[in-house]
Amino acid sequence: MTIFNRPVSRQTFITCMTAVLLLAALFRIYHIIQRPIWTDEGTTTFNLFHFNGQTDLISGLAARDHHPPLYYLMLQGWVNLTGDSVFAMRYFAALVGILAVALMVPLVRVFASGHPRSFILPIAAALMLALSDPDIDLSQEIRFYTLRTLFIILSAFFYLRWLNRPTHRRALLWLLANVAILHTNYQGAFIMLFEGLHALIYLRGKQRLTAVAWLAAAGIIFLPWFLGFGIGQFDNEQGVNSTLPSTWETFVELVYKFLGRQWPLIVGLMLLGLLAYRPLARRKWLPDDRAVLLIMWVGLTLIISFVANEWFSILSPRRVMLISPAIALLVARGLLHFTPSTRLFLLVVIVAYCVTTVDDYYPKAPWDRVGADMGRYAQSGDMGLMEIYYDDTVLYYYTDHTMPPGTVVKSLRMWRQFEPQTYPAGVLDLLRQHNTVWFTHWSPDQSGFQFLQETGHVQTALMTTYWGTNALNAYRFDVIQPQPVVDFTNGMRLRQFEMIPEKMRVDLWWSASAALDKDYSVSVFLLDASGQLVAQHDSFPFENNRPTTSWRVDEAIYAPHALQPADLPAGTYTVAVQLYTYYDGLKYPTLQGDDWYVLGTIQR
Repeated sequence: MTIFNRPVSRQTFITCMTAVLLLAALFRIYHIIQRPIWTDEGTTTFNLFHFNGQTDLISGLAARDHHPPLYYLMLQGWVNLTGDSVFAMRYFAALVGILAVALMVPLVRVFASGHPRSFILPIAAALMLALSDPDIDLSQEIRFYTLRTLFIILSAFFYLRWLNRPTHRRALLWLLANVAILHTNYQGAFIMLFEGLHALIYLRGKQRLTAVAWLAAAGIIFLPWFLGFGIGQFDNEQGVNSTLPSTWETFVELVYKFLGRQWPLIVGLMLLGLLAYRPLARRKWLPDDRAVLLIMWVGLTLIISFVANEWFSILSPRRVMLISPAIALLVARGLLHFTPSTRLFLLVVIVAYCVTTVDDYYPKAPWDRVGADMGRYAQSGDMGLMEIYYDDTVLYYYTDHTMPPGTVVKSLRMWRQFEPQTYPAGVLDLLRQHNTVWFTHWSPDQSGFQFLQETGHVQTALMTTYWGTNALNAYRFDVIQPQPVVDFTNGMRLRQFEMIPEKMRVDLWWSASAALDKDYSVSVFLLDASGQLVAQHDSFPFENNRPTTSWRVDEAIYAPHALQPADLPAGTYTVAVQLYTYYDGLKYPTLQGDDWYVLGTIQR
């Protein structure tokens, strides 16, 4: 290989590729857990954790998803080794994405057949894929897209290797890559279509028939899944609204997403890549067969996606991301038209644009904060209920990790869709079994509130997390005792309470017999055996979020108090509650005349 018309050592090339891979790793791992998981990732995690074992996973995918099982099975094995944290699961996609960048080198070499070996060609192609915003973004998601890209690169590589020297070993590797593609994502079959068309156009006689036979063999191996499960997946509603319209505006959006702000330069280099001609007999300039394969790879992918989008929801940047390696190859081929020094200059310009700009960033709904808010107060035996019109699978992941063991979590949307025979009677029966229900609502459907009212649950708390202008509401509903525990002279009524010794927390439920014109503070404290104060927590109700002047008459208010005492010796401690006004220190006793009310004792 040469640069500036001078030989480049193997060691230099390895050093440069190492730098490219480190750059790819940096961009894929940096801020990998900054954003919460979102809708598509929620689908992955729900399928992975709510279907036990490989058999249940496959049947669950058939019923609720519209993708083949290979990625899920591989991720399942990965999770068994690394755990199910967001970082661990996204890291799998990142590693696969880095490996895809590395495999651009052998792919470029087989594509460069007939051209002078150039130092810049594999480096440029690898850099383009390493710095592609859509590829970086999807390398930080718990989804199959980077795995699909990897298998597509392998398929193209083994196909061209087989073309150069048709051996059974190379054909078998090509077959395995195609089988892996089909079992990862249905759109991955596009590369097989392009390879088949390429074989029909450029191969002759026995070799053409052999190529078609190997492609058919991959399809035959895939038939059991497709006939048994795949066909039925087309009727699943999952993801049907996640497509873009087949319009010119969508095409412009895709160009910008894949090529970024420097798209005029990239388009120019891609066109030059298509014009990497070689002289052929009487017709002096014709595109070589490798250029034609790239034309089909990019052009036909877009054409098929736009046309088929009228019947199937397949048009979105992530679904056509399979063109990324072809774009990288075209840009690299385009650089061959320039002198070595110009190639390097253009590559530096591209890298500078890619490194300093991010053209593909979407803020995700903060369901992690919603789950954390509920988990902070939930107790074993509580119930989680959600009415979320498309992100319920995401919240399932976070409630699985934040709610205590023994918490039952159900989605009303899924219940209606997948268990209509038990809806709503089953919902009502389940609600009657739980005194506390955490209800997350982000939907026009209001039936959940009606169910809770019917089963005697009343709203006692509301936690709102904002996502732009969207309010993600998490409600607490409780069954409240009809008679109060104690009344205070200021009109506040302690309706019920719960002491949680293991968390050193006291939960109170309040109401008011009349509108309150002052903001009263609540003090919950611990007294030791000698009557000395050892711990205390003071606040307006619900951690200062529900001051008493905001209460409606007879509204039930949930108010947790977390006591954080210093290391206390073992013993029995008295728990009491007192009311006062902060600005003047005036205390308000019970109607019985006690300065405070004793809730009970706890053992430490």
